Amino acid sequence: MIPQPLPSPASASAAPPHRRRARLVGAALAALLPASAVLAPQPAAAAPWRPFASSSPYNVPIGARPEVDPGSAAMVARAAREDQAYAGLYEFGIPIYTADASTPRVDVTCTMEGAWGDCPLSGQKMPVPAGAVPQLGSDGAMVVIDSTDHTIGEYWQAERTGSGWRASFGAVNSLKGSGWGGSSTGSGASRLGGVVRVSEIAAGDIDHALVVQSDNVCARVYRAPAIKTDGTSYRTDCLTEGARLQLDPSIDLDGVVGLTRGERTVAEALQTYGAYVIDQGGAPLSVSFQRAADATATSPGAVYTSAGFAWDYYGMPHVPWDRLRVLA
Repeated sequence: MIPQPLPSPASASAAPPHRRRARLVGAALAALLPASAVLAPQPAAAAPWRPFASSSPYNVPIGARPEVDPGSAAMVARAAREDQAYAGLYEFGIPIYTADASTPRVDVTCTMEGAWGDCPLSGQKMPVPAGAVPQLGSDGAMVVIDSTDHTIGEYWQAERTGSGWRASFGAVNSLKGSGWGGSSTGSGASRLGGVVRVSEIAAGDIDHALVVQSDNVCARVYRAPAIKTDGTSYRTDCLTEGARLQLDPSIDLDGVVGLTRGERTVAEALQTYGAYVIDQGGAPLSVSFQRAADATATSPGAVYTSAGFAWDYYGMPHVPWDRLRVLA
């Protein structure tokens, strides 16, 4: 999606073409999920690495008695109207690469340089692995973690050129910072922040807040930790960028019928850490995931598939999305 002409840049994170036909096919495929996808005892695994400072909004659990937004019920009813939240696993999956001292440094041209100030990606050599492939969807997102200086190069609408790379815009953030700042997303959230990573689904443990997109994001207003918005909605039930959603922690997930291992992992994180609204999208609700190295147009990859995410834009229908709440 092309950014709106707002005071600050907006990376519109699109969402699935959730057609009725696709949903019917998805329901049929659900019956064919491998037995390993069904919730069952799993061997213990080490908790995956977590970026950003311990004080980052992503890394601080929600307290025991958080204040709920007065408009929560209406906002959730609109966002959860399809009883699904679509997992962006392939087309809009976020490619995350790691660079070290041996990674080639390249020139990056920002085609929207000056539109919202100086582009942080230009004017310096940026590390980009030789085989890097940006997100396939319209956002063309890409994340490169530079292990030499603990920064993150975050690209919006990136593509390789003959002599280097170009992007519409982007950001450079610190792995030791808050995870908010710059212009790689509509809200100013780091493009790495809150993304569900393959290693986390493999381990069955997400120890940070998630990030979501919605087609009903408020125009012109936002709340901390967001620093801007790309929302276009003037409905009274719109979601404000920066708003934190939480799955009702009183829900006993052991009693949720059909919950897959992957859905369980996501639901536990939503109860403990919640999810921040960071972008305008094309579906009522969608969740950002890392694109797996073995993902294809017909499979999101072995780890996701074995956890129950059988296809791109899997809607995680067993999670009780109507039991979300918007925190004040």
